[in-house]
Amino acid sequence: MTSEKLESIPDVEIDPDGTFKYVLIKVYGGKKADSSEEVKTVVRGFKWGEYHGNIYDKTSEAVQALGLDSECIGGGRIKHDAAAKKILVYGYSQGFGKADHEVTVSLLKKKYTDYNISWSDAGY
Repeated sequence: MTSEKLESIPDVEIDPDGTFKYVLIKVYGGKKADSSEEVKTVVRGFKWGEYHGNIYDKTSEAVQALGLDSECIGGGRIKHDAAAKKILVYGYSQGFGKADHEVTVSLLKKKYTDYNISWSDAGY
């Protein structure tokens, strides 16, 4: 049952175009303190998120509604140019720290298979 709930959560949900904040989140099959639980890492990024915490809070609520737990493991920014099929991942979150952009890029590449996706440590 838990793995079905985890599988129902999309790996990536980001806005279709523009520059916006994003968070990298671990979703746990149970309580995060229980290391035996299944874990899934997801990316969420939206223009409406004034702060990284806004995006995490909304995602956390949805995860909790499924009876699962989550933890934000960092943030940054995404520049999504749909017309050029390019995504740049960069920056950091003041509240959550810098996400592992390599993990973020690997998740984005699964969804946007025909895009040029890269990351940088430069910029905020």
